[in-house]
Amino acid sequence: MKYTLSDRAYCKLILHALKHPLRSVCGALVGRCDGDVVQVIDAIPYLHTTVATAPNAEIALEQSCAYAGSGGNALVGYYHANERMDDDRMSKHAAKIADCVERNGGAPGGSACALLVDASALAEATERGTGRAAVRLLVKKGAGWERASDQGDLRVGGGANAKLAALARDGRAKAVFDFDDHLDDITADWRNLALNEELD
Repeated sequence: MKYTLSDRAYCKLILHALKHPLRSVCGALVGRCDGDVVQVIDAIPYLHTTVATAPNAEIALEQSCAYAGSGGNALVGYYHANERMDDDRMSKHAAKIADCVERNGGAPGGSACALLVDASALAEATERGTGRAAVRLLVKKGAGWERASDQGDLRVGGGANAKLAALARDGRAKAVFDFDDHLDDITADWRNLALNEELD
């Protein structure tokens, strides 16, 4: 499978991680499958409190499945950023949420992916707007999620890091709301419709 990641999805998931730099964050990837290509067009931020909070994750999964389906799309993957910069693996709790997204999301069998924010590439991407994409592609192998053998299977737009750096400089990470935010304040729009307009 090949995966394409839109600027909107890429910027939103990285901004979510930047908003909560000392915490793990996670969310779902929205898109569609076209043959052997999965197009990731949006990201829906889920959590920033603790990834092990099952009720919040279940609410987020149910609502995001319905939202994606209403636009003719499906949940095609999961993203995660670890709280520690030196941690480049997905935890057991994160893998369980990724498994739930894969089972319930609607991507054809075996085509769901997971993206892990790559802390080693964040500074170059967000400060200089250059370098490689600050995410690593993981695919389902057996019962677990493993780094894809070829990062070439993931395509991110050439100008995505420049756009991300401008958004980070302008403090736009504060504009990202996840389900935790929404459960604390129902006016915090987890769909991030206002931010979507800015990102498109």
